[in-house]
Amino acid sequence: MNAITRLLLFAILFSCLPLVAIADEGVDFRRVALTLSEDGRILLDAEIVYDLNETVAEALENGVPLTFETHVQMRRAEAWIWESDVVEHRLRTVLRFRPLSGLYELRNLSGDEQLSFATRAAALGALGRIVGMPIVARDDLDLDQDYLVQVDVRLDIEALPLPMRPMAYLDGDWSLSSEPWEWRLRP
Repeated sequence: MNAITRLLLFAILFSCLPLVAIADEGVDFRRVALTLSEDGRILLDAEIVYDLNETVAEALENGVPLTFETHVQMRRAEAWIWESDVVEHRLRTVLRFRPLSGLYELRNLSGDEQLSFATRAAALGALGRIVGMPIVARDDLDLDQDYLVQVDVRLDIEALPLPMRPMAYLDGDWSLSSEPWEWRLRP
């Protein structure tokens, strides 16, 4: 390989790196809070901002359903790596555009709840609101222990239609995910 070919290869490689970094910035937490309900359960409230890039937005507009997964995990703060989680929840929600009706639909996969919206912004706003999601009963926790709670969100590529998955694995635009939101909790 001559020097010009190597230089050209490195230029192409380095010009592609910023695109991958930008693609990872599509989901952000605006606010996350844990509260204690009157019946002694710890509840999660969150406001998440979804910023779909052009590739994902185009797929949505063409009727491709997008499944977003919110993963909530609670572990003992001093837990060994092989210890199981105290609590682990996965909230899976499908966002779909219906071109014939012009409506955006949100469907919670763990329940029968389905909502319709006239605009994508309204649907993404509703997708990003988590209110009073039960995490764990306080009585199930050791009150003398510290716990780590971690919340993250990602677009589930495995839920895309089968013909789209290979492209989604290779294209950085499809790797929409948040940075994990993590904090210590003493119940």
